[in-house]
Amino acid sequence: MKKVTINDVSMPAIGIGTWNMGNSLVNRSTEIKAIQTAIDVGAQAIDTAEMYGDGRSEALVAEAIKPYSREKLFLIDKVLPSNASKTKLEHSLDQSLAAVGTDYFDLYLLHWRGGIPLAETFNELERVKKAGKIKAWGVSNFDVSDLEELWRLKNGTDC
Repeated sequence: MKKVTINDVSMPAIGIGTWNMGNSLVNRSTEIKAIQTAIDVGAQAIDTAEMYGDGRSEALVAEAIKPYSREKLFLIDKVLPSNASKTKLEHSLDQSLAAVGTDYFDLYLLHWRGGIPLAETFNELERVKKAGKIKAWGVSNFDVSDLEELWRLKNGTDC
C-alpha cells in the first residue's frame, strides 16, 4: 500500500470515510461489508467522527474492524469543536475510543474551528498524545486564516 508522510507521520494513501454511515439499521450490514471490502482490497485508513450518526458511525466501525489486526489499520477520528476544551476533550476522546473499540487513534482531528482558543485545544491534544491515546493530531475544515494562526502557536507545527 502506498503511504504518504505528513509532518513525519506516515499514513496509508487510500482509506474509507464513514460520513453518513450508521444512520440506518436497514443499511448496517451493507455498510459493514463496504468497510470490510475496502480493507480487503487494501484500504487501511478509516475515517470517522463522534458526530457521524451521533456516534453510530463509530460503533459501526468497531463492528467492521473486529476481524482485522488493529496494528494494520490507521484509525482517524474527529472531536467536535464544542468538545475541544481542556475540560471536555479527553472525556470525548475516551468515549470515541470506547465506541470504536480501540485504545488509541492513529490520528485525531479537530473537526472544524470553534469558539475554544486553538492554544487550549492543541495543548490538550499534545497532552493526550503524550498519554498514548493518540499517535498524532491535526485539523479538518480549516480556513487559511485558521491555519496561519495554528502555525504561530507553540504546538502548531506539531499538527
